Amino acid sequence: MAKSEYRQLKKGYKEEAKERSKQVTLEKKEMRKLPKEEKALKKQEIKQKIESWKENINATEDKKEKKAKKKGYKKYKKIRRRPYVLATWAAIILLLVGSYTNFYMKRTAPMTAEQAEAAEFSKAVAEQVMAESIVLLKNESDFLPLQDTKINVFGAGATKPVFGGGGAGAIDSSEVDDLYLAFDQQNIEYNTTLYNLYSNFIYDGNASTEPFEKPGKSLMQKLFPNVIGFIPQFTKEMPASELSEDVIKEAVDYSDTALYVISRTGSEAIDLKVEDVRLKQEERDTLDILDANFDHIILLVNTVNAFELGFIEEYENIDSVMWVGAPGKYGTHAIAKALIGDVTPSGKLVDTYAYDVESNPAVINTGNFEYVDENGEGTGRYFTNNLEGIYVGYRYYETFLDDAEYRETVQFPFGYGLSYTDFDWEVVETAFNDEEISVDVEVTNTGDFAAKDVVQVYFSAPFTEGGIEKASIELGGYAKTSELAPGESEVVTVTFATSDMASYDQEMEEAWVLEAGDYQIKVARHIRDIVEEFAYNVGETVVIKEDQATGTEIRNLFEDAAGDLVYLSRSNPEDTFPKAPTEEEYLIPEVVVDTAEYKVEPSTEEAPTTGADNGVELADLKGLDYHDPLWEKFLDQFTAKEMVKLVGDGGYWTEPVKRLGVPATTMYDGPASIRSFFESWSSVAFPVGVNMASTWNDELIEQMGVAMGQEAVAYDVDAVYAPSMNMHRSPLGGRNFEYYSEDPYISGKLSAAYTRGLQSTGTVAVFKHFAGNDQETNRAANGLYVWATEQALREIYFKPFEIAVKEGNPYGAMSAFNRIGTTWAGGNRALLTDLLREEWGFEGFVITDAGIGPQGNHFDPHQAIHAGNDLMLAFPINFSWDNKFEKELKQYLEEDEAGTLLGLRNAVHNISYFILQTNKVD
Repeated sequence: MAKSEYRQLKKGYKEEAKERSKQVTLEKKEMRKLPKEEKALKKQEIKQKIESWKENINATEDKKEKKAKKKGYKKYKKIRRRPYVLATWAAIILLLVGSYTNFYMKRTAPMTAEQAEAAEFSKAVAEQVMAESIVLLKNESDFLPLQDTKINVFGAGATKPVFGGGGAGAIDSSEVDDLYLAFDQQNIEYNTTLYNLYSNFIYDGNASTEPFEKPGKSLMQKLFPNVIGFIPQFTKEMPASELSEDVIKEAVDYSDTALYVISRTGSEAIDLKVEDVRLKQEERDTLDILDANFDHIILLVNTVNAFELGFIEEYENIDSVMWVGAPGKYGTHAIAKALIGDVTPSGKLVDTYAYDVESNPAVINTGNFEYVDENGEGTGRYFTNNLEGIYVGYRYYETFLDDAEYRETVQFPFGYGLSYTDFDWEVVETAFNDEEISVDVEVTNTGDFAAKDVVQVYFSAPFTEGGIEKASIELGGYAKTSELAPGESEVVTVTFATSDMASYDQEMEEAWVLEAGDYQIKVARHIRDIVEEFAYNVGETVVIKEDQATGTEIRNLFEDAAGDLVYLSRSNPEDTFPKAPTEEEYLIPEVVVDTAEYKVEPSTEEAPTTGADNGVELADLKGLDYHDPLWEKFLDQFTAKEMVKLVGDGGYWTEPVKRLGVPATTMYDGPASIRSFFESWSSVAFPVGVNMASTWNDELIEQMGVAMGQEAVAYDVDAVYAPSMNMHRSPLGGRNFEYYSEDPYISGKLSAAYTRGLQSTGTVAVFKHFAGNDQETNRAANGLYVWATEQALREIYFKPFEIAVKEGNPYGAMSAFNRIGTTWAGGNRALLTDLLREEWGFEGFVITDAGIGPQGNHFDPHQAIHAGNDLMLAFPINFSWDNKFEKELKQYLEEDEAGTLLGLRNAVHNISYFILQTNKVD
């Protein structure tokens, strides 16, 4: 049969199929009118016709004709199925549209009344935090506050400022109040041509003076704002060449004042480079134009890391410089109010601002350092040598530089900050004894603006060459006044324990030692502006061998963390000054090779009871001591399976054990804003950690904790991953925005205050990252090897956590990615049990940092539970199947049943104790 004949046959049979289908449709329509019995007969008749048709097709001998008939039959079947297919697709589409609509409505739903009320309170507190954190660095001829509120605003950072940082400590910046909104509300007039020019450049990449309309939120910003917020937002400066002569001429005619904003942020997982804290060429070019054309320049430093500001001395017309950090959702209003004098800056620096950040001895050992094998090949294991020892931040600059060197090196000292008003101080009383140092200072506002002031008290301890390492000066205490009207006075008291002046002796006593000799107590406006000085004599050396909170014997726990390195010494700075790693130091040490993999040593102890029926539920333990005997009966009831699930499946939640009355809990990231990564809601975004510290106001930060706790309750959140209290070891730290300071004392005091406030609402504080997570680069690559002395660890890196535990009583802690020496922090028994729990008295649970994917490859759950790390943060989504940590724990039950059960039981105790402190158990 020819092809053309076949095509004609196929076409004919398809037409026949259409007619058959039409006929069947008509017959079925007629069937509806028939009685039931006749309808059944008719249905059978139609079916027989179809069967006869099929038989006819199969009986056809000619293959081509048979094939053509089959095509016709398939056409018939397709026509008959069409209504069902269309109905199915319609159902699917309706389902998808309905699901998306529900999803969209849920994501964009307004706040509840409780959430809105809590947010309003947070908003007021957040603006106050911002107001008190602003640091006035320069104010020539009292140019600020503005007398003429018409200004020209320059800088991409003005259009799109840094509001927060990136990563877990980030905020949802899609609904922030920008600077221009704040200016509008405070009646600060600004040049709209410049506004249009910078706004069009930032949002469209086109430097145009055409009227700008700010775009609305994108669909992703509406549905996944916290995912978008996780990614750090870096603002690229507009090239100065885009500032045409006409634009500048118009600006000069508009006002003789230019406000310029410089913006920088930081992020989790990424440390800064030196050039990130220096003026970029585009910024310098812009400042050149401003200095040549405007009589007055105001500089807003919208940065979170200590920035090189030496350039302000190069420009004659920079009158005023104001550090504003990262203001969060509503902080721009405080900035605007500070510019016009409705707010008087009262913030003080919590970092030393050097002309050259590379003068900081930690910088040379901040970054990417990978161990190599004997062939020079990378090992995938990374390290950082904290060779500066205890001399972090101002402890280095104040101890090792003479006055001339200091003036050349340090631009703005620790604790520095100006005001619009003047204050007179008078020390009205001192009380020094064996237990306490106390200073009363009467502060009088002698200027023209209502304002607050900060009284700082430092101490200098006697130093013996060759003896215990000591900085020449340390912060001992501080107090902030209330707002004082012109002419008003207030007496503030600064008190700290005499034992706070002790140093840790890692060589001889393995204890805190308050050496005999003369101590200088210094009342100061900042670390270099001493108002009055007093002597305090310690007659005999005091060795503090037992912890003053718990009575536990103090001993060296981290000698191995020092490695075989040379650390900076006050007795011999020339030979001990930090250097970059040598070729020899890049060669992987044997101890790193030997301890690279965790090895299980099966327990010889008896396995604990499991699965008992004692009739005890978690609520029965409410209000009981952590060590109450009833705990044993409660814990005996858990099965191995339940314990594995509770311990191994953590991460923004804890699993319920309903039969024992153990509820599920939720916990989310902080510390500036509470939010669920994959949800669309978030609490009010406060100014970041370095802003919080710059307030020097414990009471205000405690109030911030209360505000965030109330929002947590409104969103049914039981715990918050906050406060973040690692150190500003280096000005290049990626998370310096999130952490407080280069000083451990103020970091600890503010963390304790925040914790008290948060937990007063029944929301548990989970402080982080314990400990040594002061560098982001390679922190999770098999666990960054952090090498430091025991003294430096205890005096600098552990001290904020110790203060927070003893004065804030947190019920939660997050261990760090990194290692201390060779041991992963989350698997370090010396850290999590011997120090945290036994020496300091912590009672609560410890969770790992986010062991998601490869960054958790060095997390071992068996190691964790035996160290005192109770909960494994596995993934941000709670899947129904076992995660890697659950699988590993089940395997360990086969390899070391007794040891694994004992570790799980202890972890379940700690998790359950935490749950009792939340609002979940009445």
